[in-house]
Amino acid sequence: MDYDTLLPKEFGEELRREPVAYLPWGALEWHGRHLPLGLDGLKAHALCRLTAERAGGVVLPPVWSGYETLALNGFAYTLEFDRELVMAVLRAYLEQLGRVGFRLVVVLTGHYGVKHVAALAEAADAFVRSDGGRDTAVWVLPEYALARDLGYHGDHAAKWETSILMHLRPELVDLGRLDDQTASEGIFGEDPRTTATRELGESVVDRVVANLAQRIEHFLGA
Repeated sequence: MDYDTLLPKEFGEELRREPVAYLPWGALEWHGRHLPLGLDGLKAHALCRLTAERAGGVVLPPVWSGYETLALNGFAYTLEFDRELVMAVLRAYLEQLGRVGFRLVVVLTGHYGVKHVAALAEAADAFVRSDGGRDTAVWVLPEYALARDLGYHGDHAAKWETSILMHLRPELVDLGRLDDQTASEGIFGEDPRTTATRELGESVVDRVVANLAQRIEHFLGA
């Protein structure tokens, strides 16, 4: 269920039934010439919606605030937000979602620079240790953390991210825009022209959703 389209009665019923909020986190960032700038948030949002279909809960719209993006490397059209702002935005979301009554907030970040994930984790930890966080658990997870057993440890616009979007939003992937000159522009990992497949993306998505749903069901049943 999407936070932004629920009627108050529907929202209240879902909150009582499955008090889980999903907060997909992304960046607006160069992802090669073959993928959309909003890839990180698009995949995080889709994964959250698929998980909510299985485990219940309410999915918020993506937050487009990336820290440690390719803007630092001079790539065009990329928006970079500073660490303190990213942490403040997450803290504000958590405080308000806690007041709404969610027992668990899952922050699924599709943008997973090490410093970016660390900033989100620090903000979440500070919230949980505060008075406002006493009744609300927070998980900060890059999606690859839920599919490491498949060999997925994150990349950037390469084999894995391209495969995931080929499954989730195939109309947004255009490998024909890559050639030998452009295949290295903002792509970090294996060449997606020869390694990315829709089948691989489907296996990753299925694993992420299954593992996350299982964790949520265990948490709510504990």
